Amino acid sequence: MSERQIFSKILRLDKYIYNELLNLNGSLQKGIAIYIAVATLTTLSTFRFFNGMIEFLESNLIIFKGEMSDEEFQMFRSLIDELSIIFAQQDSTTSVLISSIVSTSMTTIVGLLICFLLLKFLFRKDVKPVDLIIISFFSSVPGLLVFPVLFIQDPLVQALIVLLTSIYALIAFGSGIKQVYLLRNIEVILVVIALTFGGSIIGSA
Repeated sequence: MSERQIFSKILRLDKYIYNELLNLNGSLQKGIAIYIAVATLTTLSTFRFFNGMIEFLESNLIIFKGEMSDEEFQMFRSLIDELSIIFAQQDSTTSVLISSIVSTSMTTIVGLLICFLLLKFLFRKDVKPVDLIIISFFSSVPGLLVFPVLFIQDPLVQALIVLLTSIYALIAFGSGIKQVYLLRNIEVILVVIALTFGGSIIGSA
């Protein structure tokens, strides 16, 4: 099965694709490559979005001036200037990109660990950690659709694309674990919530 066929089936939420992937030679390596590509694109798109938002605010400061006191406006303007400097410095820094990818990966790993515990001990499923990782990494394929954000100027459109692709990836993950572990809808929802918020909660603790 070619990469194009795999991507097409994942994006169409094919009912059998993840069971096929678990039996595909080299699926873990392909999954890791996809995850790294998605994490890189998502990180670049996030920087692009925040840069675009800062540029928008800088260009429309006069709109906010009428809604604030002089002191509040000066504080707001100083904040925008500081953020602009920070993102200008980080925009071309490879170490920042790598750091962000590592941080995202660690959060994902923690979230998957919580998913594993739920599936294993709460839902009594026979779960292999490698299989769960493969499902998670391949379900991130919708994140590749965030690519246009790198070329779009409108911050609102950028935010919408990032949001929709993130939701799409979660739906793909839910579809994967449902077909592999034969879960009920409420069980799928709980596992998706665990993946989404579990790593973030522990990471911020």
